Amino acid sequence: YDLTFSPVKSVSTLWAVADPAVAAVIERAHQAAVRDALAFIEKHALFTRTGPQGIRQVNVRGLVAAAFTHRDSRAGDPDLHTHVAVANKVQTLDGRWLSIDGRVLFKANVAASETYNTALEQHLRDSLGVRFAERPGTDPAKRPIREIVGVDPRLNQRWSTRRAHIETRRGELAIQFQQDHGRPPTPVEALHLAQQATLETRDAKHEPRSLTEQRSTWLNEATTLLGGRAAVAAMVQTALTPAAATATIADARWIAQTADHILAVMENSRSTWQMWHVRAEAQRQIRTADLPPERASALVDLLVDGVLNGRSVALVAPHDGLEEPDALRRADGSSVYTVAGADLYTSQRILDAERRLVLAAGRRDGTAVDESTVDLALLEMA
Repeated sequence: YDLTFSPVKSVSTLWAVADPAVAAVIERAHQAAVRDALAFIEKHALFTRTGPQGIRQVNVRGLVAAAFTHRDSRAGDPDLHTHVAVANKVQTLDGRWLSIDGRVLFKANVAASETYNTALEQHLRDSLGVRFAERPGTDPAKRPIREIVGVDPRLNQRWSTRRAHIETRRGELAIQFQQDHGRPPTPVEALHLAQQATLETRDAKHEPRSLTEQRSTWLNEATTLLGGRAAVAAMVQTALTPAAATATIADARWIAQTADHILAVMENSRSTWQMWHVRAEAQRQIRTADLPPERASALVDLLVDGVLNGRSVALVAPHDGLEEPDALRRADGSSVYTVAGADLYTSQRILDAERRLVLAAGRRDGTAVDESTVDLALLEMA
């Protein structure tokens, strides 16, 4: 499995032009956030399967992986990111080496990514004092993206060459699809077009460059764009000394309001949800709270519990009355015959809306056109 952890563009931009000491702090924060995300995966999403047809899902000791940190994109722009190559073999608690249960790891992908994003913000805030805020001009139909305050958006855009090429080609493919099929692509088809655009615009890997060569190139590009070395230095100083902002205190009232908001996000985007969806959204919400990284996990657990157990309706089969012995239970007490995180939830608001739709579909007292009028209309059309 290839897990990739990449920060928002402003992090790579600041890392590319800041002095080496600050750049080293940014890279350490990135590596710490990667470790936090891997710890999340090990705790919540790493299992294997045993028994006939892999019917039992059991705990494992942890993942075996190698991490490779890259400094730039294929276009040569600064792009600090880490690939984690995860071996497909994990060790059960009784010592056997078996394959990872990929079902859960796949489901946890977005939640792991959001765990990394939250941890990175917290580590950078604690180590450098930078502040993040929502990127202005973001499409309201998409989730907001948080960037480092003070990093010039023009520089972020200048160093997003790869994404710009992909978006241009994706637009061309969407226009061609419309012409060929007489309709816009569905969301699934649009995803396939985006994947096609990514592959078609993928440059060959360039010759390797040392970090010194890269930083020299990037500083020259930033100097040209911003109007001088002094402008670049001023931008870095602004990012490292942001104006104070009112901190959000994660008290009981904030937790209740945030859980209500997470439920509303779930209801507006899907009819059913799983723990992974709620956990990913909880990670997005806690970024505005003023708390140290070590408390983030506990706060996310509180929000997830508040949404799933206090505000959602569980769509589970009636209990069969059987109680598995300890030997057939995972470390968290759940049965090995269940799939971790697979329970579905909805809300009373969704159920009420579906009930109204079903009742409306069964009504037969609406206005109807008599048969002779229909025949006459068909005759006139013919």
